[in-house]
Amino acid sequence: MFPLIAFIVAVVATGTAVIAHSAMLIHVSSLNGYAILLAVLTIASGRFSIKVPGRPATVSVSEVFVFASILLFGTPTPVLTVAIDGLMISLMQRDRRVYRTAFNIAEPAVSTWMAGKVFFAVSGVAPGSALLTSMPIVVPATVAMAGVFFVFNSGLSAVAVALETDASVYEFWRGHAWALGVNYYAAASLATLAVGSGPWINFGVAGFVAPLLLLSYVAYREAARRVDEAHRHVGDVDRLYRASVDMLAIVVDAKDQITHGHIRRVQRHTLAVAAGLGVSDQREVKAIEAGALLHDIGKLGVPDYVLNKPSVLAPAEFEVMKRHAGMGARILAAVGFPYPIVPIVRHHHERWDGEGYPDGLAGDKIPLGARILAVVDCFDALTSDRPYRRRLTDDQAIEILRSRRATFYDPAIVEKFIELIPELRRADAASGELDDTHAAVVAGLTRAAPGDMLDTRTCALTAAAIVTPPWDAQELINERVARMGRADACLFALNAPQSALVVAHATPRIRAAVADLQVPVGSGVSGWVAANRSTIRHADAVLDIGELAKALSAKSCASMPVFAGADLFGTLTVYVADSALSDEKVDAVGLLAQEVGLLIARSATAVTRSQLRTASRSPMAAVS
Repeated sequence: MFPLIAFIVAVVATGTAVIAHSAMLIHVSSLNGYAILLAVLTIASGRFSIKVPGRPATVSVSEVFVFASILLFGTPTPVLTVAIDGLMISLMQRDRRVYRTAFNIAEPAVSTWMAGKVFFAVSGVAPGSALLTSMPIVVPATVAMAGVFFVFNSGLSAVAVALETDASVYEFWRGHAWALGVNYYAAASLATLAVGSGPWINFGVAGFVAPLLLLSYVAYREAARRVDEAHRHVGDVDRLYRASVDMLAIVVDAKDQITHGHIRRVQRHTLAVAAGLGVSDQREVKAIEAGALLHDIGKLGVPDYVLNKPSVLAPAEFEVMKRHAGMGARILAAVGFPYPIVPIVRHHHERWDGEGYPDGLAGDKIPLGARILAVVDCFDALTSDRPYRRRLTDDQAIEILRSRRATFYDPAIVEKFIELIPELRRADAASGELDDTHAAVVAGLTRAAPGDMLDTRTCALTAAAIVTPPWDAQELINERVARMGRADACLFALNAPQSALVVAHATPRIRAAVADLQVPVGSGVSGWVAANRSTIRHADAVLDIGELAKALSAKSCASMPVFAGADLFGTLTVYVADSALSDEKVDAVGLLAQEVGLLIARSATAVTRSQLRTASRSPMAAVS
C-alpha cells in the first residue's frame, strides 16, 4: 500500500503545482467565446466516452477539444478544463475515495500540460498561430503532442492501477495501449485541422469533421457493444465449459474411487510446474488445466473389477487398463474442446525412454503438458492411500521420481517439480487439502486389503468337505447352463483360509480343464466378486481365467456371489462364447446363484444336525 500512496502523492503534488501555475496565468490569457466553447465541449463530450471492450479503459472525442484548446490558447485553459472534468467524473462515480478523486484531477492536468509544452517546444510557434502554413514542422509537433499525452495519461493510470491491484504495469498497459494511442493521434490531427488556420476555429473544417466524428462514435460504440456481448458470451461458454470439465472429473473420481481433492491437487500442481517452466501461452495453459482434470476420463470404460482391484493387476488386466489413455482421447476428441487437450490425455502414460503407451513416444515428442502431468500424477498417487497399498512419505516419493529420471520422466520437469514441492505443500496445507492427500478413498467406496474385505465368520461349509457341493446343486447348474447354449459355468468356493477360490463344481465340458484352478480373492473377475460381494454382469473372460479362456473358446462372462445363508460360499461364474451375455442370461445367472446358495445352505444345515445327533450318541458326550 505504501508504494501506491507514495505514487499518488507524487502525482497529486505535481498536478497541484501545474493547476496552480495555470490558474495564475489564466488572468493574462484571452478568455474569449472560443475558449469557453471548447471547455464546455470538452466536459460535455467526456460524458459520451466508450469503454474499450474487455479492458478497463475508455476512449472519447473530448481529446479533440483539449488539443484544440492547447493549440489556440496554450496550456493554462485546457489544464484547468481537464481538472474540472476530472473532478466531475469522480463525483459521478460510486467509488469516491479521496485519493482516487485527487488522482483523477491531477493526472489529466499533468498529461495536458506536458503535451502542450512539448508541442510548442517542437514546433517553435506561439498559441493561435496559423499552423497549416508550416506543415513540415507541425506534423512532428502534433505527433509529439499526442505521444506525450498518451504516455503520461495511460502510463500514470497503468502504474496506479497496477500498484492498487498488485498487477503487472506492462500487462495492464499493453491491453489497451493501441486503442488509446490511435484515439489520441486521431484527436490531435483533427484538432490541428480545425484550428490550424489561425486564432479561431475553422467552422468549415469543423463542419466536415463533426459528422465524421459522430459517425465514428456511433460505429465504434455499436462495434464495442457487439464485442462486449461477444466477450460475455465467451465468458458464459467458458464458465459452462469449466463446469462441464469439473463435472466429468467428478464422475471419473467416483469411478476410480479417489477423492476430488486428488484431482484438484494434481491440477494445481501441474499448473504450478508449467508456470515454473515458463509456459505462458494461454491456449496451452488452458489445455493443461483441463487435461489435468480429465486425463483419466478413459477409465469410464475400464471395468470396475480391474480399476479398483485391491491387488496387483494381472498381465491381461493391465492390458485392459492401458486402453484408458486412447479411450479418453477418443472421448474428448468427440467433444471438440477449444484447447489441445486430446494430446495431453492420450500421451500422459508415455515414457521419456519411449517404453510407455499407447504410441511409444519418447523425449520431446511427448507433449509438454503430458510430461508434466505424468510426474505430478505419479507423485500424488505415491503419497496418497490406495486400495492396494498405504501412502509413501514425500521423501520416499521424491526418491522414486529421481530414480525414474530420463527413463520414465523428463529430467528437467522432475527437478522443477521437486524444487516446487515445499511451496506446493504449503499451499496444500493452506487450502485444507493436505489431509485429503492422505485420505483413503471416497467414503462408502473404500476397499480394504483382501483379508479385511471378507466376513471373518467361518461358514459351516468353509472346510475341505464343502469343495463338493450337494448333488442337487450340481445338477441344477448343469441343467440351467445347458439351456443357455454355448455356455459353461464354474462354481467357486472359498478355501479354508478364505484367501483363494477353488473349483467346487464345473459343467462337464470344462471340468477337466479347470479342475486345479485357483483364483486369489481380489484377483480376476471371480476373485473381485468374492472380495467385494458384488455382481459383475459383463466382463472379458480372459480377465478371469487368462489364456484358459481362449482354450475354452470363452469370450465373456458374468459372475455372482453365492451366499449360503448369511455367509459367503463363493462365486458362480458363467462363461459364454458370445462377446457379451444377454440381459436375460445375466438375470438367469443371478437367479441360479441364489438357488444354488439355498441348496448349499440346506445341505449344510442337514450336515450340522447329523453331526449334532452323532455327538449326542457318542460315549464321550457324557464325559464332556
